Amino acid sequence: MATLDSFGIAFTGQPDFQSNSDKYALTVSMIQIGEIAGCLFVGYISDTFGRRKTMMAGSIIIIVGVVLELATHNLNVFIFGRFVIGFGVAQVTTAAPTYTLEVAHPHFRAWATGIYNTGWGVGSIPASIILLSVQYVDTSDYAWKLPVGIQAVYSGIVLIGCFFIPESPRWLMMQGREQEARAFLIRYHGNGISDHPIVEMTLGEMREAFEDEAIRKTGSYSAFFKGRAMTYRLWLIIAIAFFSQYAGNWLAGGFTVVTNAQFGFKTAEQQLSLSIANSVLGFIAGQIGASFCERIGRRIMIIYGTIGFIVCWTIILICLQIFNANEELTGVGVAGWIVEQVFGLIYCFSWLSLNALYPAEILPYSARAKGLALCQLFINLSGVIQGFVFIYGDDAWGWKFDSFFLFFNIFALVIEYFFFVETRGYSLEKIDIIFNTPNPVKKSISDVRTVVEVTEISGDKDRGYYLTYSMNDLSRR
Repeated sequence: MATLDSFGIAFTGQPDFQSNSDKYALTVSMIQIGEIAGCLFVGYISDTFGRRKTMMAGSIIIIVGVVLELATHNLNVFIFGRFVIGFGVAQVTTAAPTYTLEVAHPHFRAWATGIYNTGWGVGSIPASIILLSVQYVDTSDYAWKLPVGIQAVYSGIVLIGCFFIPESPRWLMMQGREQEARAFLIRYHGNGISDHPIVEMTLGEMREAFEDEAIRKTGSYSAFFKGRAMTYRLWLIIAIAFFSQYAGNWLAGGFTVVTNAQFGFKTAEQQLSLSIANSVLGFIAGQIGASFCERIGRRIMIIYGTIGFIVCWTIILICLQIFNANEELTGVGVAGWIVEQVFGLIYCFSWLSLNALYPAEILPYSARAKGLALCQLFINLSGVIQGFVFIYGDDAWGWKFDSFFLFFNIFALVIEYFFFVETRGYSLEKIDIIFNTPNPVKKSISDVRTVVEVTEISGDKDRGYYLTYSMNDLSRR
């Protein structure tokens, strides 16, 4: 939106809004600052009032923030509106993946939660098309107010939808409402069969897990500092937050305007057209990645995705060096930009779906909402750092500053290989077993091999699934 002349004229009197690094960085980053504030409360809100009500409250807050943006020509008020939106986004983006993970049928858990996080394309693609359209047809306030107002439309859909969905069975169970949780499982997981094996198995695992968590008191933030297993989870959450943001996807985020310009794409029409292409291709890659994460495994997707980042960044930096030395070599600039898009596709395939799935899976129920709130806190903290540090680094050093991403990905790859566990094949309640062993990575990999063998032996998909958990339970006694 910063590329629209009407937006710059409305708030600064000048059409080229993104040329002012201070205002541009603050405006882009304010949503993330609002999310940081929201993350401080959402863990308690979600655990106290439930996942549905938290999503509803967040949606209402976002709509209020959008109204503030639409009602002003004062940049400070507009920026405050973005802060309010960010506060609401924190409520929704913490409660929604938690809800999705907890209500999904175990066989489709990875796909459902992964698809949730790739759903950004449903909003970003129409937003990009609208921005490109108004660039040509309108230079009035409506050119920037229309894409701003669409934010409220999607939040309204979420708000209305929450009236028609059931509450998480795991939240109900923790509130002592076991019969309601059982009714949910019978209807949505057991196909209406009250004594369906998956209903009894899930209820039994929830009872066992919740009793254990009550003994260990894992329901507060202080629990992350008590015991090796919870501390291990905390460090994984921090790693996921920073690795997912500093891989270089900064290029495809709020500062696309800056990075595309490095390759010679500087006009508003070019910027917006490329934004549409990025959104469409990224959405497709994310959907494919979400479909494959259960087959490939979370750990393998993360590691090989990071290897792909390193290769892409090596090529991108070489192209940037050559192109910036001689901008007449447009073919080199285009080649570098193409590799940048390949990087984006690799990121969407390997990391996008796992940003929500992986941290949610590794957390026990009583710490899940608070742990995801911490994950969102660190994600947004990293975003604010990018907004206020990286933009100035780009001004000072240009393309050379981008070499940071290459070295960061090399560092991330080492951490991922030695410390990231595999969660494929475990029920939510049984993942805790991984972290209570001396070598969680080795344990998670060896158990997954057993799961694959058992599933392949069984010809029936459902029977193979139940047999998988039966075998895992036996192997851990």
